[in-house]
Amino acid sequence: NEFISEARKLCKFNIVPKHYKSSNTNCLILEDLSVSGFQMVDRHKLLDLNHCQLYIKASSKLHALSVAVHKRKPELIESLGADNPALAESNMQMFIVILKCSLESMSAFLEDKPKYKECLDVIKELRDNQTSWHVFQKETPQVKALTQGDPWCTNMMFKYNSAGEVVDVKLIDFQTLKFISPVEEFLTFILASAHPSVKETSLDDLYHLYCDSLNENLEQLGCPERLSYEALKTEVASLSPLMILHACMLVPIVLADGPADFGNYFSNDVLNEPLKERAFHKLYEGKHFNQYILQILDQLVKQSVFSTTKERMKNSCYYIPTNISS
Repeated sequence: NEFISEARKLCKFNIVPKHYKSSNTNCLILEDLSVSGFQMVDRHKLLDLNHCQLYIKASSKLHALSVAVHKRKPELIESLGADNPALAESNMQMFIVILKCSLESMSAFLEDKPKYKECLDVIKELRDNQTSWHVFQKETPQVKALTQGDPWCTNMMFKYNSAGEVVDVKLIDFQTLKFISPVEEFLTFILASAHPSVKETSLDDLYHLYCDSLNENLEQLGCPERLSYEALKTEVASLSPLMILHACMLVPIVLADGPADFGNYFSNDVLNEPLKERAFHKLYEGKHFNQYILQILDQLVKQSVFSTTKERMKNSCYYIPTNISS
């Protein structure tokens, strides 16, 4: 990866596998991390505080490195994180399918749960009224970085000492790189990978850890950009609608009892199928999804995600957003 090669010119780091040159330009040779003792975690158990802290430190370093490389080679970073213009229309259509499927499934799931009326009302409004989709439009972030794109448990490996304590992490799988706000990736990680108990007791600590780690790395790399805790909190609020979408769409996939089958979930004609027959909707019946989802929604309510989104929906500005990451 050219980005990693450029980043290594700036400083030493070991948050990704080593990669080796190949005579075949279509082939990428990576270090076998299992030889060094790294292993996958059980994605159904989600991550405790120590795992989360290690990931956040590694991820913030990657984000800071991309900011620094962008100053030297902006075209490299922007090209790696750019959407293919030729696929813009099909990507937009796919986003609409994903949005509708996800909102319809969560609406049906919450219909018999009166405690979650606040959540259901917002989700129904998004489901039934496309004029409300303006809430998914992103504001210009204070810092942009190259992000991994899929910060869930299967895209990282951890190493443990003889006592079973986690001591190191490697980030793997960079097939969906995006040049966006790094806060978006941070929040997606918290939503999809952190155990609910971590968010219940240590969420604010993780906010501070991300800001401190990012700023420390930026300073070491000679970059003037900084992300204050207050700026992060402002961006957290602005990304509330996207977190609702991720709760409806990403969480069921992350917690799927069996292997995820992305191609089967959001086919072009899926909206013509009865809701209960859709492969994606069947994820809502899963054991692990049902183990965690109500706790996740409780925490989103506590963080004012639904009330913030409801307020934003009152703005009648209407357009289909085109710069949304799902």
